[in-house]
Amino acid sequence: MTPDTVLGELEGLRALARSLVYGDADADDLLQDTAIAALQHPPADTGHPPRSWLAAVLRNRWRMDRRSDARRRAREQAVALAAADREPDLDPVARARALERLAAAVVALDEPFRTTVIWRYLDGKTSAQIARELGVPAATVRSRLKTALGRLRTALDDSAPRWQHALVPLAGATVKTKTSIALVVLLILLLGVAAVFIVRPGRAPGPAAPTTIATPAPAARPAAPRSAAIDAAPIRDPRPGQGRASVEPIDAAGGIISGRVINWSTGDGVAGAELTFTADEGALTVRSRDDGAFDLAPGAPGHFLLSTIAAPGFLPYAPELLHSTVRVTLARGKAVRGITVFLFPALDYRGTVVDARTRPVAGARVRLLGTPAGEQAIDKPQTEWTSDRDGHFTFHAADSAILEASRGNQRGWARLDGDAAITHQLTIPIGDAPARDATIDGRATDATGAPLADVLVRAAPAGIGFTTRSHAFAVTGADGAFTLTGLDREGYDLAAQSEDHAPAEVENIAGGTRGVALVLDAGLPLGGHVVDSTGAPAPSFILLVQRKRGAARELVAARSIVEPRGQFLVRVPKGEYELIASASGWAPSPPTPATAGDTDTRLALSAGATLRGTVVATDNQAPIPYARIMREARAGGASAQPANAGTVTRSDGTFELTGIPPGPLSFTIAAGGYNQKIEAGMTATDGATLGPLTIALDRLAEGELPRTELVGIGIQFSAADDALRVERIIPGGGAEAAGIVTGDMVTALDGLPVAPIGVDGAIAKIRGIAGTTITVTVRRGDQTLQLIVERRKIRV
Repeated sequence: MTPDTVLGELEGLRALARSLVYGDADADDLLQDTAIAALQHPPADTGHPPRSWLAAVLRNRWRMDRRSDARRRAREQAVALAAADREPDLDPVARARALERLAAAVVALDEPFRTTVIWRYLDGKTSAQIARELGVPAATVRSRLKTALGRLRTALDDSAPRWQHALVPLAGATVKTKTSIALVVLLILLLGVAAVFIVRPGRAPGPAAPTTIATPAPAARPAAPRSAAIDAAPIRDPRPGQGRASVEPIDAAGGIISGRVINWSTGDGVAGAELTFTADEGALTVRSRDDGAFDLAPGAPGHFLLSTIAAPGFLPYAPELLHSTVRVTLARGKAVRGITVFLFPALDYRGTVVDARTRPVAGARVRLLGTPAGEQAIDKPQTEWTSDRDGHFTFHAADSAILEASRGNQRGWARLDGDAAITHQLTIPIGDAPARDATIDGRATDATGAPLADVLVRAAPAGIGFTTRSHAFAVTGADGAFTLTGLDREGYDLAAQSEDHAPAEVENIAGGTRGVALVLDAGLPLGGHVVDSTGAPAPSFILLVQRKRGAARELVAARSIVEPRGQFLVRVPKGEYELIASASGWAPSPPTPATAGDTDTRLALSAGATLRGTVVATDNQAPIPYARIMREARAGGASAQPANAGTVTRSDGTFELTGIPPGPLSFTIAAGGYNQKIEAGMTATDGATLGPLTIALDRLAEGELPRTELVGIGIQFSAADDALRVERIIPGGGAEAAGIVTGDMVTALDGLPVAPIGVDGAIAKIRGIAGTTITVTVRRGDQTLQLIVERRKIRV
C-alpha cells in the first residue's frame, strides 16, 4: 500500500473522523495517527479496496485514544502534499525564518486568542480542558481557535507570500523538540492543502480525474464554473426554512446543488459551516458563505451522502460513516437550487448531580451516553464532565440525550427532554444501581451466511415510552462482527441496516447476550417518483416508508433525497407498506399504499394551505421573535432535514406556515421563556389562506416549569393493534368527566376506526374548539362503550 493510496483513502474517511471527534484539529490528529499506523503495518494484498481496513484502523486508533487519559502525543512525522509549484530546495535559513515569523505572529495575537492558541498547539490541551480553565463553553474555545488561525494565516500571507513553500519540506521532516512539533502541527493547519488524489491499484493519479477529493482551506472555497456562479448577495428568506427546491439547466458537467445552512432556532444562515459529501471515489468538503449559502459542484455526476455538517457553536450532524439518511444525486447539466439543511445551536445546559436526599454531589463523573438518533457524535473531552463542589456542571447535548453520573458505587441517569430541554437545567439523582457495562455481540450475514461489512446495528431499549436507558450503535467489520457496549441487562430490540440489503430485526435481546445472528436478505426494491402539484418532479424530498400494524405505524426507512428526476428506490422485506413524501414549501403526499417489489409508485405533493399570524407575549402584547411554528405531526428524516420543519417568527413576531395538508389543522407554538401552546379548530384546503391569527404566549416566571396549553379531551395514549391504549388521564379533562379510565382501548372516534388513520389521524380528530364534543368508542374488557366527551382547554 503506497503513501498516496493511504492519504487518498484517509481523506475519504474524513467524515468518519469528524463523527468521532469534534473540530478540524482533532480530526486531523486522528487521520494522521491512522496514516502512520497504516504505513508502518500495511495489510496483506488481498485485492480488495483498502477503505474498510483503514476505517477499522481509524476506529481502533480512536478507541485507544479514548482509553487513555493522557493527551495525544504530538506528531513525530507529518505528511503533506505540496502545491504544483513546490520549491523543495529552499534555503534552510529561510525555513527557520518562516518559523520565526510564525512564532512572532502567535505572540502578536490579541488576547484571548494568543493564550488559546498556545495552550492548544504548544501545550497540547484539548478544547474542553481550555474551556474548564477559562470558565467558558468549549464551543467558545473552538470559535476562538478558528478566528486565531484565520488571523495567523492572513498575517503570514501578508508578510511573506512564499512562506508556505518554505515550510513544505518540514512536512516530511522529523522534528526533535516539543515546541517544534507543535509549530509544525500548527503550520500544517495553516498550509490548508487544497486537494489530494486517490491512487488505487493499477491507476495513476491525474489532476482531471473525477476521484479528486477537495478539502478547501478555511479562507477559501472552490471556484464554481462561470456558468455555475452563485449570486453571493445575502439571502433574504421571507419564509425561514420553507423555500421550495427547483431544477434548472446549467452548463456544468457534474451538476450542481445549491442550498443554505440555517440555524434551527432563528432561521438565520450559518456562516462557515463545513459540509462533507462522500462517494465511492472519495469526499468533497464545501463551506457555507456568510449568509449560510453553499454549492456543491463536483467534476463529474454521481451519488453522494451528506456525511457531516459542522460549524462553531452548533451541534454537528455526524451520523455513522456510510449511514447518513441524506442522499444526493447530481446529474450532468442539472442544477438543484433551494436546498435547506439545519444545524442546532450548542446551547449551554446546567446540570446538577444530587444524592438520594437531593444534596449536591461534588466530584461526580458525568458521561454523555448518546442520543436515540445517533447523529451527534462528539469526542471524549466534550462528552465527559466533573461536577463542582455545588454538584454543577455545564454541558452541550442534543435533545433526548441520555447522561450518566457516577461517584464510587453510586450512579444514576437522566434524559434531556421535556422540562429540562426548555429550562436548560438537568438534575441527575444518583444512588445504588448496577453499572451499565453489559455488551451484546454477534455477526451480520447475508442469506447465504457470508459476512456483511459496514452494517449499522442499533440497539433500542425494548418497550414503549420515554426512558433513561440509552441506545447503542455499532458498525460491523469486514468479518461481519459487531459489539454493542454500555448496556444494562434488560431487553433491547436490534435493527441492522445496509444499503444493498433489506433491514433485519431481532427483538428483546438481553444485555450480555453473545453470538446474536442478524441475517439481512436482498429484500425487494420499493421505488417510484415524487411530483409536485403541477406534475413536475420534486428534486428534494423526505421519504418515509412505514409498515402498518393496526393503529401503529412502524418506520422502516427514512431518506432525505436530492434527485433532479424526483426518483427514489429502497430495499425492504416482503410485505405491504405505506409511503409518505414531504418537501419544503409543499404539503406532504397522502399516505400511499405500496407492495415490496413495486418500482413505479407515484407520490404527489400538493400546494396545501398557508397559515398567517403573529405571536405576542400575553402580558404586554410585545411581538416574540424566533418562536417556532410547526404542524402537530411526527417528523422523520434526519435532524439536518426533518420532514416537519415548520418555521420561525420574524423580528416583528409575524409568520407564514406553508404546505399545510388538507384536513383538520393543529400546530404548536413554542418560544424560549414562554409556555408552549397547541392551537387547533381549523380546516385546511389546497390553496387556502388561514388567519391572520394573533397567538399570545404566557411568559414563564422565575423558576416556573413550562407547561403546554391545548384543547383536547385529556388523555395520553399509545398505539396497540387496532386500538389506542389509554396510558394516562389528565385531571380536569373531558375524558375524566366522561368516565374514561387508564387501560381503556379507544377503537373509534366519531364512528371512524382508529386503525386506518393511525396516531396522527386520531390526534387531529381529538383536537378542536373548546366546548365541542366527540364520540369516543372504547373497549373495556368484554364491554364496548360509546361515550360523549367534551373538548376542554388543558394545561399539562
